[in-house]
Amino acid sequence: MIELVQEELRVLGSEGGWVFWCLLGLAFGIAYSLLSIWNLLRLPRAPILKSSEWKCLLLQGSRSLEILALLSRKIGEKKLEGQMNQIEEEMFSTAERRIPFAFVLITTAPLVGLLGTVSGMFTTFDGMSAPSSTGPASVISKGVSEALITTQTGLVISVPAYFIHNALKVRYENLRHGFQQIGTALQNKF
Repeated sequence: MIELVQEELRVLGSEGGWVFWCLLGLAFGIAYSLLSIWNLLRLPRAPILKSSEWKCLLLQGSRSLEILALLSRKIGEKKLEGQMNQIEEEMFSTAERRIPFAFVLITTAPLVGLLGTVSGMFTTFDGMSAPSSTGPASVISKGVSEALITTQTGLVISVPAYFIHNALKVRYENLRHGFQQIGTALQNKF
């Protein structure tokens, strides 16, 4: 299995040219970015409560009366707004910065694929204009192959990544909205 993957990468790398390898590196960057957002949305740095309690509280809102009461006891009445702002910053600021960055990486993939298309077309036109010892058909087919492989690779990378990014963004917005509801509930309580 590993040998088949290695062979396929070798073939695609040789036919796709240098742009294919750039796209492969970009794919790893996108994957790392999306995984880091997913990890941040698990709330590993959640203060005061455990991350599982925060998730329950944020997704169920004020229906989690026990956890809400626990949070209100731990925060206390004094400096409620300041503490809630600090907690919100700790829990959401990194994810808030990484979500747009991941989107930029994802939207770059088809553009890099398009760069490969242009590069492949240059190779094709060079093959058409210059006499070649191996024949113009082999140079032309190499250019067309490069153009198609890189275009397809850019789309194969970006389309699924966009759907994953969108799901993570919706999850982030739901957690953030839940946090705002908790802040309102606590202010009303005090």
